Amino acid sequence: MKRWLHPVETAIIFVSRLLNNIGVFFLIAMMLLTVADVFMRYVLNRPILGSVEITRYLMVSLAFLGLAWCAVVKGHVRVELLISRLSPRAQAIFDSITCFFSLFIFVLITTYGFLEARERWAFYEASDVLQIPSYPFFLVLAFGSAILCLVLITNLIQFISQAVKP
Repeated sequence: MKRWLHPVETAIIFVSRLLNNIGVFFLIAMMLLTVADVFMRYVLNRPILGSVEITRYLMVSLAFLGLAWCAVVKGHVRVELLISRLSPRAQAIFDSITCFFSLFIFVLITTYGFLEARERWAFYEASDVLQIPSYPFFLVLAFGSAILCLVLITNLIQFISQAVKP
């Protein structure tokens, strides 16, 4: 690893882990809300108003806050049936190509996430029942994707350095 990249990589890993921990908190909140809603719906015949909306927003937050940490620990799905039979250099070349395309896609998701958040804020779009504004969750989507892009950039640098290593 390049010497100048280590502090940057450490900061990105720290932020990724922090966002993942926040996502875990959202997961616990979503589970508790669902259990409470089911209990109140079937036992007391009084469901929690807007629980579906809250769960939907928590699901978006959970997914996009955990993406970067999943990339840090290399937990994303990978097909190794053919790639594992290649040399380490060829594997690094394929990993570089895959990482580059992933980076391209998530740069688009980040850009359009911020644009969509701005548009939803301008028109103040909110949920139907509880009137929760939707733009903060598009900001979470965009921010989580942006951190994933930083992780992908560090991974791409690692893969390229492995591919060009003699």
